[in-house]
Amino acid sequence: MSLVPESSNPKVRGLPRMGTRSIGAMAAFAVLAGVVSTEASGKVRTEPSGQELYRSECARCHGWDGRGDGPDSVFFSPRPRDLTTGFLEKYDSKELVARVKDGTPLVIEIDPEAVRKRLRNVEEILAHVKRLPSIDWKKVDEGGRIYAARCEPCHGAFGEPWPDIVLPRGVQKPPRDLRDPLFQKKTSDAQLVSIFEHGHQSMPAAAPQLTPAQAADLVAFVRLLSPGFETFTYYCAPCHGDDGRGRGILAFGENRPKVVLDAAYFKDKDDEELSVRIWHMLEGSGTMPHFQDTLDDAQLEAIFEYLRRQPK
Repeated sequence: MSLVPESSNPKVRGLPRMGTRSIGAMAAFAVLAGVVSTEASGKVRTEPSGQELYRSECARCHGWDGRGDGPDSVFFSPRPRDLTTGFLEKYDSKELVARVKDGTPLVIEIDPEAVRKRLRNVEEILAHVKRLPSIDWKKVDEGGRIYAARCEPCHGAFGEPWPDIVLPRGVQKPPRDLRDPLFQKKTSDAQLVSIFEHGHQSMPAAAPQLTPAQAADLVAFVRLLSPGFETFTYYCAPCHGDDGRGRGILAFGENRPKVVLDAAYFKDKDDEELSVRIWHMLEGSGTMPHFQDTLDDAQLEAIFEYLRRQPK
């Protein structure tokens, strides 16, 4: 099971939430990317569909449904084109392939305010990744399963309560933001276990009651919750893996990380150097990719045919 399950929450519009240690999640996204077996098993691959190609190559900017609202769209001014507004009907597929594959690169302006926000994200990611070598991932995985079943419906996939949440019967106050650094700092592990067992103020006790081992696992996962964890999960974990060891669900080919984020990696690097390396998320975002060396004509036509079928 995934550390962070895919969510139907409207806040998540670009790519699905991905916890990359889950075998199930790996298999699901491998199908999405068109991969049916590993390179070790003979590099057997199916031909990916237009939907699979679009979501692996275009959705980060143009959005899961082609509406220009992907998770990276916030960094561009103007935002990526909404592909559902009739633009695709102006050209046939071959003309669109020529525009995308061989046309003049579309220069994209980076939004300064979005970049300032990303700088804050870098600081949050840095705080998170420095914790990776010390995390007990077996306990976190088990705790993530419990959290998804017992806590996520109210507290959200990353500890931030869903907006406009419908509270369970008897709950009078909005759920606490579990990512809050002050809450994390002032609440001991024993206090968290007590909350799980007995409830606290308007929060009901966990039912059925957790065993001591389950409570300890849930504590381990709750301690992971932070803005840095959420950002790392979106932008880094698909390649680097939740544990930073380069075993993410997209960690193949050019996306395979060349570093392992273990204790040895952090030993001789200061925060400034680490921050520069984290910033690599924005590298290459100066122009719209035109896929000369990535996708062939048939694959690009499949993407456009998929987009034409989307509801307007």
